[in-house]
Amino acid sequence: FAEHKQAYEKYGIDILANDTLSALSMWEIVSKYDPDYNTNFHRNGEDAKSKDTIIEQKCATVKPSKKKGTVGKSGWQFHAQGGLEYPRYIFGVRRKDNLQIVRLYDICSKTAIKAVQTCLLEQRQRWIDRGKPNHDAIAVPEKLLLELPVLATVGINGCTVIRL
Repeated sequence: FAEHKQAYEKYGIDILANDTLSALSMWEIVSKYDPDYNTNFHRNGEDAKSKDTIIEQKCATVKPSKKKGTVGKSGWQFHAQGGLEYPRYIFGVRRKDNLQIVRLYDICSKTAIKAVQTCLLEQRQRWIDRGKPNHDAIAVPEKLLLELPVLATVGINGCTVIRL
């Protein structure tokens, strides 16, 4: 990660932007509070599991503001025609300049899962209704998560973990 920062600052190229490193950086956080959490580093299959619960993981990379140095709100993309309904979601927000995950949302309550699924399924239907077969990106906005009841908030490795 340190070498990534130097390359990014010097050339503006994100040499570490891939799913494996994203999953590993999430594992470094989630495994601290969920001892049953296990990441799937294979290309196919679920992103992660905790006991028998399949977890869909997404990470968004956001450039910090030049004035404040803080990372603004984001969203997590899905394919409209892909799998959308999961029993648990973990969404991370990563700084573009150093790849540190600054916020992580662990969506595990029935209320929060239902809100995420409703958001995605409604967007899927709007995508179908518009008939745009070549661009099927839909997203869960961070704003939605901020409206949900928080079960717990904890800081781990410089990241704010919000369990919903």
